[in-house]
Amino acid sequence: MTTSSNPTSDIPATDATAETKADDALEITEAIDAAAPDAEPPTLDVSTEKVVAESAPTVTQAESLESSAPEPVREKTQPVYADPSAELSILEPLIQALTPKQTTEINSLGNRLGEIRKQLPAEASPEKEKGQALHTAMVELLAQNKAHQEDMSAKANASIEELKLALDGGHSDASLSAWDKIQTALMPLSGKLRNAVQKQLNEHRARYQELKDWKLFASAEKKKELIAAMQLLLESDIQGAERAKAISAAHQEWKTLGRSQQNESLWKKFKKLSDDAYAPCKDHFKQRKQSLVENFDNRVALCAQLEADFERLSSADTAAAENGDSSENTKANEQRLAAEIGTIISAAEQRWKDTAPVEQAKIKELQKRYYGLLNNLRKLRREASQENANRKLEAIAQAEALAASDDRAEAMRAAKELQRQWKEIGPSNHKDDQNYWRAFRAACDSIFTRETGESAEGRPRRENTASRNSKTANANIDIAKVSAELDALLSSLESLLALDDEEFRQAREQYQDQSQQFSAALSPKLGNRGKIYTERFTTLKRRFDTRYKALPDKRQQQRIATVSALTDKLDAFEASLLSAKDADEFATAKAAFDSEDWKTLTKPDDDSFAAILDARLASLLKATKAADLDKLSNEAAISAARLCTELEISANVDTPSADQALRMQLQLEQLKAVFGQAKRSAADVIKHSRDEQLRLQCLGPLSPEKRKELRERFDVAAAKLNRG
Repeated sequence: MTTSSNPTSDIPATDATAETKADDALEITEAIDAAAPDAEPPTLDVSTEKVVAESAPTVTQAESLESSAPEPVREKTQPVYADPSAELSILEPLIQALTPKQTTEINSLGNRLGEIRKQLPAEASPEKEKGQALHTAMVELLAQNKAHQEDMSAKANASIEELKLALDGGHSDASLSAWDKIQTALMPLSGKLRNAVQKQLNEHRARYQELKDWKLFASAEKKKELIAAMQLLLESDIQGAERAKAISAAHQEWKTLGRSQQNESLWKKFKKLSDDAYAPCKDHFKQRKQSLVENFDNRVALCAQLEADFERLSSADTAAAENGDSSENTKANEQRLAAEIGTIISAAEQRWKDTAPVEQAKIKELQKRYYGLLNNLRKLRREASQENANRKLEAIAQAEALAASDDRAEAMRAAKELQRQWKEIGPSNHKDDQNYWRAFRAACDSIFTRETGESAEGRPRRENTASRNSKTANANIDIAKVSAELDALLSSLESLLALDDEEFRQAREQYQDQSQQFSAALSPKLGNRGKIYTERFTTLKRRFDTRYKALPDKRQQQRIATVSALTDKLDAFEASLLSAKDADEFATAKAAFDSEDWKTLTKPDDDSFAAILDARLASLLKATKAADLDKLSNEAAISAARLCTELEISANVDTPSADQALRMQLQLEQLKAVFGQAKRSAADVIKHSRDEQLRLQCLGPLSPEKRKELRERFDVAAAKLNRG
């Protein structure tokens, strides 16, 4: 009978069992490799342990304390199987299900197989053959397991190097990630491989625990901030979807923080506040769901009404055409058809707009039905409008012919009848209607004026229909030309808003010239379209005035120049430090910086900028190697991302997904800060963004790639603000 004792090791006690199992695995490998294929299997010394109490001497407690006798001996006993053949059948599917990654199971089942094979009866030939086949499979599994362990050991060693670098740089997230990868790689290891990895890992355990404790503390502080933000959201007036979105973003950020100190108690507080904050959202979404149903039903009813209207109108028009009815009543109905269809379409468009939104899963087919009906009605209206246009052209031609008549009394009587008929003619194309009316009125004026041959406005009498149509066409061309000119001027004015500050300042004379051209080009002939152009110009003018008010004055220009000179010097210093290949080059680059010269340089008039720049320089001078700049760069990137996100909120510009949680937090902070305060003017917002841009420029160290990425992100939001 073989006895064993617990091995001593410099690894933690919790790994003693794993070490014992590892030694057992090596015994299995050696025993199986040494066995001949047709030989009896060797005895594998891995049987269950039990305390042999009956063989131990009986002593009293006092005698035990006084005596230096060793602990009772634990002995290993070999298991005895009542039916080894049956046990072998049980073991077979278990071995077949093994994979090379299951180190513990391979060792355990290998030992069990060895014991069963030894106890098989000599006459049990089929069972012995089965045992030999399983033995061969176990040998192959052990070889594959050994290769897997070596692979995982290499990965563990690589992760230990990652852990070391992360700990040196103070990167908690990277340290936690590397530690988890090492633990995963450790799981299948046994024996010397496990001991070697564990020994290396123990060298970093204290620093890892310290950083982990700091991470837990920092996470707790961030969670307290989220709890405070959730309390603010609970008390705010934000409702509906925006409220739900803010709550969801807070929960997403909470997940990214992981565990923390006071984890459970903080979670309970946060969960209760978020549940309370979400309570009003339930009513909102319930009402919204009901509204979606009602809107869908209303739109279905609208489509049904449009189908009935289209059938009625198209049937009436067809019947009139087939009957050839020329009565005054029928003609009047036909003339009013286009106006009625126009009214139906306008009312339908407004009702469709008023019954939004509708559940997206149901809207596709309904939209297809609705727009198909509108297109049918518009086609019917175009046909009616064309008929009305033909009647108006006919009335114009008759009026012009009357104007040339020598019988003035008959001409005036006929003109009055034409005017009565004109009122009954329905609308045609809106743009053409204005021209038709001017032509008809001019012809009637010629009839009712003096017999001198001049119209009421002193214009020559219209000669004939061809002449009238020609002048109508010219009027159309003039309106189109004026519209194109106004569109070009407004587009040119809007493009000036995209210029940088200095170019925009120099473009003021161009803005004034184009404004005068716009005023000169604006014509009363445009009618309602002229109002639209005027509104667009008024909006542009307001944006121009706001931008001009926000342009930096001489003091701000001096501040920009001063900050730029200082940041250029620091950027060059950081570049020399980052390019250092070793500690000596790093020290040489630091020594090359002239601190006394820095003190003599002109500082910004705003102390906050000077403080950022001085702190940036001090942190660079404290660094001893290029790796030290990584932590400083991460801190600067966090501050820069905050500045960018704040401006994106002001400009209502999208924030990258990585900073969505930060955006939600900042929005809540801003909500708290603006309670009871007057809203800032647009010019003040632009001025503030300019200062924030300088603050971004002061931050560092940042790699050129990161600085470029942040500046582009900031510039997008700033440009949106400048454009108004």
